[in-house]
Order: sequence, then C-alpha cells, then structure tokens
Amino acid sequence: MTGTTGLCGFVVSADRTLAQITLRGRPTGAAGGATVAPRPGVELAFDRAGGWLSRVIVAARPHGGVMAADKETVTWIASVFGAATAETVRKVPDGEIRCPPLRPRQETLSALSLLARLEAARVSSPVPGSPLWVAEAADLATRAGLPFPSLALSPPSVPVASPGNLGSTIPADVMRLLADGARRPCATASTRRPEAFLDLGFVPHEVFRPGLWPGLDLDVRVHGNGTPRIAVEAALLPGAMQRGLADCRVRLVDAGARRVLAVAALRAGSPSLAWAELPAPACLRGLARSGLAWVEVVGDRRRPVQGTRLRRMRRALRWADAALRAESRPNGLAPELTDEQWTGLASLAWDRCRANWEAAGDISRASLAATRHAAIRGTRRAHPFLAELVRDPRVRR
Repeated sequence: MTGTTGLCGFVVSADRTLAQITLRGRPTGAAGGATVAPRPGVELAFDRAGGWLSRVIVAARPHGGVMAADKETVTWIASVFGAATAETVRKVPDGEIRCPPLRPRQETLSALSLLARLEAARVSSPVPGSPLWVAEAADLATRAGLPFPSLALSPPSVPVASPGNLGSTIPADVMRLLADGARRPCATASTRRPEAFLDLGFVPHEVFRPGLWPGLDLDVRVHGNGTPRIAVEAALLPGAMQRGLADCRVRLVDAGARRVLAVAALRAGSPSLAWAELPAPACLRGLARSGLAWVEVVGDRRRPVQGTRLRRMRRALRWADAALRAESRPNGLAPELTDEQWTGLASLAWDRCRANWEAAGDISRASLAATRHAAIRGTRRAHPFLAELVRDPRVRR
C-alpha cells in the first residue's frame, strides 16, 4: 500500500437486510483476511499475507429511498479515505456502483492493516497472553489515530505463559525434511489414523494452546488391536479448565457423509493438557485411507459436521497461518531452529496450504500459495510481531 496514490477497483453496494454499505476491492488470497473495527459502525478487512485493503463495511440505514451512513461515520471515512469516498458512502442507491479511487492516508491505513493482522496472529499464537501483544497494539493504534483501541486497553484474560521449547516437538518427519533440504512434504498419513484438526473458530476463545505447526494442535493415536481406540490430547492455556473446557467435545466424523461416528468429553489430565478417548469404528481404516475420517474439537456438540470442501478451505487457512508465523522466525518459541529451518517450515506450510486449496477446488488461491511457496526461500524476514520474538514474554527488546 505504501507509495500508492489511490486504491482503484472498488465497487459499492447497499444491503437493506443487513443494514450496511460495502466497498469491495481485491479479494483476499491464500491466507484469508483479518478484520479491524476502527470505530463503531466501520469494519475493514485486509489480506493477511499481502496486507492490502480488501473490504470496507459501513453500518447504514434507509433514508429517502437510499441507504445512508451516519454523519460521524461519513466524517471518519473522509478523514481516512478522502472526500470522494465519503460522498460515495453518504448515500448509496440499491444495486452496485463503481467507487472512485480511494485516497487513503497511507500511514493510517498501513497501521490499521498491521493492527488487524496482529490480532489474527495473536488469536492463533501459542502465547496469546503475552503483554507484548498489548504493547504492539497500542503502538499501532497510536499510529492509526485511534485513542481508545479495545485491544490495546484490554489485556488478554489469560496469564502469561512461557513459550517454552516448542521446536523439539515439531513432527519428526518435518525435521527430517528440513535436515535433508527437501522442498516438499512427504506423505505421512497413516492408513489407520484419521486426520486431526483444531479449528479455533469452533472452540471457546483462550482455552486451547495452538502449536507452531498444525500437526501439533492435536495429538491423535490409534492403539489396540482387538477393539482399537483413538486417544486424543490437546494442549491447554493457563486457566483454561475454568473457562469452558467442560463444554468441549472431541468428535470422530465422516466428512464425506457429514456424520458423527463417535464423540467423547475432554478431560483435564493436567493444568496444561486435556485428553479424550474414542472408540475406533470398523470403517476407520477405509475412511482414513480416503481422507474422510477427521478428529475435531467443538465447543458445541450440536454443531453440524462440515463437508470435505469447507473443511479443506479452513485447513488451508490454518496452514497459511503457520506459514506466516514461520516467516516471522519467532525464535523465542523455538530458539534452536535456525533462520534456514524457519524458512523451510514456511515453505512446507505454504505447500500444504496449496494442497488444501487444490483439494477444495479453489485453483486461484492454490496458485497464490504455490507462488508464495516458490518464492519464500528468497525472502527476508517478514514483519515480526514482538510477542513472538522474545524469549521472555515479559521483556520487550
């Protein structure tokens, strides 16, 4: 965004049912989007990887046959995107019209983009309770001209957890690939073990501790021969047992038929670990071989089972999240990994992201992930969010 004189290609539409006006620009790419609400009634969406503005949503109400934003919102739009954009959203007729080029204040828009992506990174971080997230958010909010940012003024409710040594728990097959200098992941799926996926959008906030790598989110093992069982373990954030773990369930699902095969409650085995055990049905081997058997965690046992395509789309976003984290080289979380190994992890994660977008049938986003995968080894360090760079999350460097 820096150095541009305007953002072209936006279209404006009004929705009476949703009571909002939407400015749509370039869609988000392989890593999805991140949102920020800089003032009541305004939401901005940015691409997580490239940082560009993708969408502006403005609250509106019917006024004389058109949809109109309130005066304060129009004033804010004018201050950030220019008078022409403000006039466009002041009154929008039904249908879709082309918006004149947005003329944003570049420093403000860049800070808002970083602020949105910061919060998206915090939510999926193994250390979401670090006070450095708040410090970084406060700095970005000041740059964006936001005097009362909710993220900057509301520290996370979880206690600060030491990052620990997460690098040694990265799957052995991935570490072997890095040691051998391989560029592409190998096939490691077991014919007995189902795929595992911790979708952070389906569980209570600040309960589970995501891994640096999606393969670390859940530990799934099939054991026993006569009557096999599926053992599942999930890492917890400090204090999680008092905040909603009791409502969470582990499910074994058939993604193709969208049905639940087995379900069990999660139990706290320790302050930092929850576990559950599921019966392994006779069809598990066949479903696992075809990629239709999934172990998942949900905060509501009544949540419908996702189909294969939507599941692959969300898994692609999770891999992109891991790739972006690896690009920032968060040495405080795995200090023994070298820059070259972090680059290797980012490259592998983008390739897994590509494969999932392809499986979901989104060739455009798969191509974007493939391009990122091909170029990642020649890139320099991405913007490092402070909370993930320090060894001690209480000390700012």
